[in-house]
Amino acid sequence: MAVAIVRAREIIERAEQGAREKAGSCEIEVANYLDSIRKMGLSKSTITSRRYVLSGLIDQLGVRSPTSITRSSLQRWFDALKERNPHTAVAYLNIARFWMKWLVKTGRINRDLTKDVEVPRLPMRQRRNFLLPKQARLLLDSADNRDMKFALYCGIHAGLRKLEVVEARSNWFDLDAKLLHVQATDTFQPKDRDNRTIPLTDEFADWLRENYTLDTTFMLAPHVKHGEYRYRFDFRKAYESLVAKCGLPNTTFHDLRRTFASLHVSRGTSIYKVARWLGDRVDVVEDHYGHLIPNDKEINAVWT
Repeated sequence: MAVAIVRAREIIERAEQGAREKAGSCEIEVANYLDSIRKMGLSKSTITSRRYVLSGLIDQLGVRSPTSITRSSLQRWFDALKERNPHTAVAYLNIARFWMKWLVKTGRINRDLTKDVEVPRLPMRQRRNFLLPKQARLLLDSADNRDMKFALYCGIHAGLRKLEVVEARSNWFDLDAKLLHVQATDTFQPKDRDNRTIPLTDEFADWLRENYTLDTTFMLAPHVKHGEYRYRFDFRKAYESLVAKCGLPNTTFHDLRRTFASLHVSRGTSIYKVARWLGDRVDVVEDHYGHLIPNDKEINAVWT
């Protein structure tokens, strides 16, 4: 038994030594991983998001090589994130897990240590799914700067995602035809990997005519360049301040996209049209908003 234990230790040590010799620095292995998923066809926004999370992980752990990462250091990193936002902590842990699984698969390390991190059972998110018309109106009327108002109009009147708002170019907007064309660019690819066109409401189009000349590149902060962070320009703090002022503190920006969809479906706009405008599949929109379809006359069929 003693000989077997010694032999097992020798085998493990040799394997670990081989992994250490094969693994590069954390920065190199993150770059290699991101390059591999880029070749798999993952979107640029997904790659940017994973780079942001993994760079933060490396900085927090303070290690040079993936072979130096320990379960306890991962647990401390996760617990620190959990204190700020448990749901974000779990999402970041999943991204770390994708990387470590790749490291194991390619022989850089022997084991995925993220499996040993203790994850608590999370409470359901308490989130407002969509706003009532008067609440949406309150947000728009309360916005006191052009950038914030533009973002709100894009979410409430056109159903754009936050990244689409930040990446919106002036040539997306055809005010004569009252159309908004969400298009792939050199820095942006739509989530559904397909361009789409959304009709502009009269209110949104009139506001754009009064406030924009449409002669810049980006609609929001055209002077700001892309960096490593997912969003070229982030209006999160301004948005959170606004919704708090309006008495809607739990309203996320994505809830404005839900508001756009829910208000249209509840007023009788066809689910097919809403799906096309959102860039989602019809079955996805139906699952999320089908219960809002108004005034189904078949409810009276059995009584007449």
